[in-house]
Amino acid sequence: MVQDLTTPPPPDQSPSANQPAEGGPSLTPAATRPVREWIVLAAGIAAVIGSFMPWAKITAPILGSMSLSGTDGTDGWIVVVLGLVVAAYGGLSLRRQSVPIVAPIFAGLAALALFGIGVWKIVDLQATEAQMRESMSGEDDPLGIGKAISAVTQVSVGAGLWLLTLAGLVGAAATALILLTRYRAAAS
Repeated sequence: MVQDLTTPPPPDQSPSANQPAEGGPSLTPAATRPVREWIVLAAGIAAVIGSFMPWAKITAPILGSMSLSGTDGTDGWIVVVLGLVVAAYGGLSLRRQSVPIVAPIFAGLAALALFGIGVWKIVDLQATEAQMRESMSGEDDPLGIGKAISAVTQVSVGAGLWLLTLAGLVGAAATALILLTRYRAAAS
C-alpha cells in the first residue's frame, strides 16, 4: 500500500513517521521584515505633515479663534528639512541601499532635533500663555476687564506640535535600534 504524503491522516489517527503533522513548525526561516526602517520613514513623514498642521490654537472673546501652523514661521520649515532627512534615511534603508554609517547617525540626530524642537515649542507656548495671563490681569486694570478676558481666553497646543514631538521621539528610538543592530552585526 502506497501512502499519499500530501494528505493529512484522519482525525482519529496520529501522523505516521513519514507524514508531517499539520501546523507544525516550518523549516524555512521567516523573511526579515524591516520594521524599524518603516518606523523611521513614517516618523520622518509624520514630522513633515506635523509642520503644516496647527501648532497652537488661541480662542479669545471678540477676536474669535485663530490657529498657527509651524510653517507660519521659520521653525516649521526647519522641521520640514529635518523630517525629510529622517524620511530619506528610512527610504534608503528600505531599498537596501548601502549607506555609510554616518547616515543613520545624521538621521538619529535629526530625529532628536525634531523631538527637541517639539518640546521647546510646547514649553514656550505654555510660558507665553502664563505671561499673557499675568500681563492682562495686572494692577493697571481697575475694572477687571483684562482679568475677565484673560480668564476666558484659551491657548492650546495644536495637534501638529504633538505629532512632531512624537515623531521625533519614535524616529530617534528606531534609528538608535538600527545603529545598535548594525554595531552588533559588525562586531560579530
